[in-house]
Amino acid sequence: MKHKLMLGRYIEGQSLLHRLDPRSKLAGMLCFIAAVFLINSYVTLFIGLVFTLIIIVLTKIPLSYYIRAIKPLIFLIAFITLFHIFFHTEGARMLKVGVFSIYSGGLEKGLVAAGRMTLFIAFASVLSFTTQPDRIANALGSFLRPLKRLGVPVERLTLMLSLSLRFIPTIFEEAERIWKAQVSRGFSLADQPLKEKAKRTIALLVPVTSSAFRRAESLADAMEARSYRLGASRSQYRQMLWKRSDTLFVLSFTLPICLITLFN
Repeated sequence: MKHKLMLGRYIEGQSLLHRLDPRSKLAGMLCFIAAVFLINSYVTLFIGLVFTLIIIVLTKIPLSYYIRAIKPLIFLIAFITLFHIFFHTEGARMLKVGVFSIYSGGLEKGLVAAGRMTLFIAFASVLSFTTQPDRIANALGSFLRPLKRLGVPVERLTLMLSLSLRFIPTIFEEAERIWKAQVSRGFSLADQPLKEKAKRTIALLVPVTSSAFRRAESLADAMEARSYRLGASRSQYRQMLWKRSDTLFVLSFTLPICLITLFN
């Protein structure tokens, strides 16, 4: 189970993106989100797709990994696409299916919406594949540090994010262990109807949730035993160093933003 989950995993590598400062990758992702929200046609979608493919090639990670990261959300993407296709009545009518009519404008909006979500997932995968979870949390904490003057608990939020990212593989490992234990006792969903599958899958969440709470309590006790305190001055094992390549990487995102704005 844990091996099937790709989104959120870190993959070792020596590519250019692996060596970049995590703050530049996080800033680049924010710029990319802005570019994705500007996409509203086939032409601008193609621009975003080309730029994303270039970034993926620079990671030196096989394309199949990104496809596996998108796969769990394929039903959500399909739902968004069909919603736009069947409920938007812009443009010329192309086809009538029962009580629904498919219009050219609705088809374009549906495909563009699906493409935008796919690009967002792909670039989120780029960030997670090339950056370790603790470095992502440190980069986010660095960006949010000015908010401390406004009373925002930045260190608490950063700690919560760091622990959440680390708990994801642990929880899936626990779910896989419980699943295998139930299968060894004759538990099977192969011949069960959909409703029964849903009930039994929900039943699996109870021991997984209970185990997660136990692990969280043990972690809190361990941190307290080591006198961990929020706000205490501490050093970092991996220092973040902003280089010229990081500046060029962030500036490269102005190209798709400008092109997409121009064609819009």
